[in-house]
Amino acid sequence: MPYTRATQYQNLGDLMASTLNDDQDSPVMMIQQLAAGAMQEVPDPETGLFVWDAKGNRIIRVGDAIADADALNLRGALRLIEEVQNGGGSIGINPKFWQFVGDGEVTDFPLAGADVDDPLFYDTAAELTAGAGNYKVSRPVDADGVGEFLIVPGVSGAPPAIRFQTPLADGVRGFTTLRGYARPWIGPSPIYTVAPRIVSITSNTTLAGDMHNTLILANSATPITLTIRANTGSAVDWKEGQFFSVQQVGAGQVTLAIEGGGLMTVPVNFQSKTRDVGSVISATCTAPDADAWTAAGDLLRGASSPDLQAFTLADSSVLIGTNITTGTTKASMVLPFGIVLSPVAQRGIYASVSEAQPSGTPLTVDVKRNGTSILNIKLTFDNGERSTITAALPPTLVAGGDILAAGDEITVDVQQVGTAGAKGLKVYLVGQRSS
Repeated sequence: MPYTRATQYQNLGDLMASTLNDDQDSPVMMIQQLAAGAMQEVPDPETGLFVWDAKGNRIIRVGDAIADADALNLRGALRLIEEVQNGGGSIGINPKFWQFVGDGEVTDFPLAGADVDDPLFYDTAAELTAGAGNYKVSRPVDADGVGEFLIVPGVSGAPPAIRFQTPLADGVRGFTTLRGYARPWIGPSPIYTVAPRIVSITSNTTLAGDMHNTLILANSATPITLTIRANTGSAVDWKEGQFFSVQQVGAGQVTLAIEGGGLMTVPVNFQSKTRDVGSVISATCTAPDADAWTAAGDLLRGASSPDLQAFTLADSSVLIGTNITTGTTKASMVLPFGIVLSPVAQRGIYASVSEAQPSGTPLTVDVKRNGTSILNIKLTFDNGERSTITAALPPTLVAGGDILAAGDEITVDVQQVGTAGAKGLKVYLVGQRSS
């Protein structure tokens, strides 16, 4: 409605028109006065759409912006400025520089640490004449294939590379720089510039911040150590929240360490090492200034030794003071639960006697599971020895002989004796419970 009085009243008896008009003019002028100083909807001269005109007045008590079309208040603006100052949050990159020399054949030059594939972010130049220093700016390849270079994305074990359409001549020097940029996360979805990658290593390596978001395949036959570089205030320092992962591909165990000590936090009773082939562990930077990290994943358990179970089978065919004789099923038992025997070198299976055999052929003992031997080389006693632990010929297990299941019947046979005199035979099974 217009801010005007539409009716002009006329005199009617005692009701004077001027009086009524004055009474009606007052509220109309009040409304006109308020409207003159208030924010109004006016046409945008550029688009023709209606916009609000505050006429130089402040708009107060505006809530924080949530949706794309929400108004931005001062607090929100300061937050965006802070993101820019800190590198643009999740979409900022640092400028980088690489240089290379042609040989007339190679077209691809690796760009270690590059995290952008768009060639428009790269300023590239190469010499016109080898060693002359007269550089010419190179044009990136466009959609029609016109231009001198393009960027090839990184693949497993290799970083991105700059690829020239024509090989640089022998001795021709060139360089490329990656422009750094940062902007707050507003408007359309931002460009994600930290692409995950996979690299392969075979020896001890120091890891800098350019290994962020990288899966490292450690393919070494012997143990290796990955050392996290300590922060020194340089461009390759690690930042809070950055991380990497390691997979043990080879037989060599991988240990994570921090240069200069630092602080590596791991779960209780675990170590910052891979457990076995195929193990994947990760490390995350929690406090860059203190070189503090947290390791997690398939870590090696750090307990000194696991709880072991032990079974003893005693020769029940003779009294303790009677000489041992050959025969089958000298002792037997049915296992109440499964057990995985420890290696022979860790006394997973051995035997003892209370009195040693003085001479003759070695006292030899076999152990069977459900009637089938679990030993390739049997338990043997050297003459004068009371235990097979010190035997010159240690026993060996058949394949799968170390895995005993609940309900398996274990029996002991004496295969041969020498000069009579050995007494009190016992066989021991030691390992970890499996069921």
